[in-house]
Amino acid sequence: MREKPMLVFINRFTVSGDPLEFERAFAETAAHLARQPGFIRYRLVRSTEDPHSYANVAEWETAAALREALRGPEFDDHARRLRELARSEPQFYDVVTETDAIRSRR
Repeated sequence: MREKPMLVFINRFTVSGDPLEFERAFAETAAHLARQPGFIRYRLVRSTEDPHSYANVAEWETAAALREALRGPEFDDHARRLRELARSEPQFYDVVTETDAIRSRR
């Protein structure tokens, strides 16, 4: 069983340009963040109804770890590129409950 993450960061994006260009830029940003202390995992998801609507669901050990990762000129370059391609709506969330699938043993 997984331990639940300490913090979930969800950032909704509305892409104004080419979605594939946004995905490439986001992958570069995610690679940078994945090397930062406190990072657990991320998932970029795209709406099945609107190809310009995305959400990043990221798990971090603490809000402080995420805030520290967002500081500095290297991240500023990534953030600038994403802002050129999309509008974002970031929010922090605490995990309230988490349930995994129950698998029968055979």
